[in-house]
Amino acid sequence: MSSTKALMTVEEFAQMRTADTEDYELVEGELVPLASGTPKHSIIRDKLGDLLRAYFGANKLGQAIAEMDCRTIHGSIRRPDLSVFLESKSQQLDLDEYPIPFAPDIAIEILSPSESAIDLNRKINEYSSSGSREVWVIDYKNDELFIHGDEKSVRLIRGSDELSTPLLPGFAIRLSDLFK
Repeated sequence: MSSTKALMTVEEFAQMRTADTEDYELVEGELVPLASGTPKHSIIRDKLGDLLRAYFGANKLGQAIAEMDCRTIHGSIRRPDLSVFLESKSQQLDLDEYPIPFAPDIAIEILSPSESAIDLNRKINEYSSSGSREVWVIDYKNDELFIHGDEKSVRLIRGSDELSTPLLPGFAIRLSDLFK
């Protein structure tokens, strides 16, 4: 005798905003615990978020939001560490709506010690398939940042290399400065 697992919809997940669900993502209808980060994880997220918000303050091209649930494919809701919404998507945001009904233009994930390579690759593919133009993966333990772009291209930035992207004209920081 086989049993079937009851899957949750995006709408049901959105209605369950409680302490019981705030540390979960919805992946293909199943609640999946978020990987725990370290204090350094939070510091890097906040520092990069501050730099992006300062950039968008000077360049009205979009906005950056930390830890916000975004709808992706297959009835999933992901929570990137940082989400960058460029002008067209930024204008579509309803700041009172939860979850955001689309993936960010740039999804930024900071590796957590408990996150597996399989889970990370699944997230990257999900963001890309859902309309993210870039997915940044920050590996602070190895002083690296990977930018996954169009057509499965991956760019590695490490050490004192400059982090920049054509999606954010004029935005540039040394990766080593982010990790200080």
